[in-house]
Amino acid sequence: MWSFISLKYKETIKHWQDFPLRVGVIWMKRYRIERFIGMGSYGQTYACMDILMGNKVLLKRNLPSKKDIGRQLLERESSILMELNHPQIPRWIRYEKQGKDEALLMELVAGENLEQKIEEGRLYSVQESLSILMELLQPLEHLHQAGFVHRDVRIPNVVDDGQRLYLIDFGLSCRIGEQLPEALRMGLKEPESFHDSKDYASDMSWAGAKQRMRRPDPASDLYGLGHLFLFMMYAGFEYDEGQAERSWQEELELPHAVKQFVSRLLQRSEPGWASAKSCSQELQQLLVSLEETSNPL
Repeated sequence: MWSFISLKYKETIKHWQDFPLRVGVIWMKRYRIERFIGMGSYGQTYACMDILMGNKVLLKRNLPSKKDIGRQLLERESSILMELNHPQIPRWIRYEKQGKDEALLMELVAGENLEQKIEEGRLYSVQESLSILMELLQPLEHLHQAGFVHRDVRIPNVVDDGQRLYLIDFGLSCRIGEQLPEALRMGLKEPESFHDSKDYASDMSWAGAKQRMRRPDPASDLYGLGHLFLFMMYAGFEYDEGQAERSWQEELELPHAVKQFVSRLLQRSEPGWASAKSCSQELQQLLVSLEETSNPL
């Protein structure tokens, strides 16, 4: 009885700590909250007006209930964004600290993420989906060349502003080959060594997929692109009632060359390409081939 009451009390405190800031609040005596964008596992994002500079910015603050882990992830994200300079990656502006409050300020990207667009009924063709992968390979190539890996390439982290696609949320990013500090690794529930962890190569669950995406190597981001493509394809998929479970290769009607390409993205042991650039070059050839097939002379 008392343990149940204690648990409920802790949950209430956590909910109160992480309750979103109200619209109109001037936070840190500088940023007027105009819109709550969303909340992830470790942070909250807001569209704000910088009343000192007179421009709109995106403000990301760590969840108070996550304490040191949330602050560490926010500071790490800030340090990584400072080293990046690409038109499809939100521009770093500054990092603020006032007492216990900390915030990362970056470029505010207007638009919807791919998850929102799909939930609203937007369906993507095979060629459209591959073109999205092609566009995302550009910021990934820049990221990898700078020595980092994103580790969270998913449809909620891709924003379409109507002109271009942005890769956002670098909260789980790290240096290529980096082993996270023990406290942070334990907080994120990541293994000490991905090579010594359970055999995710044969684990087809989403938990196994996430573990593969968290490896600190560029191939993890290409693996994430593969899952992103499948999510887009399954958005319009209709299951037959009573049908036995099948693999995506059996369920989805895709050209053979596309299946081969996506299978290489989803390789769990050895990377299908040495770099995002080489992957991009092969994808470009695939898109040209599909265009020629759909528009014969």
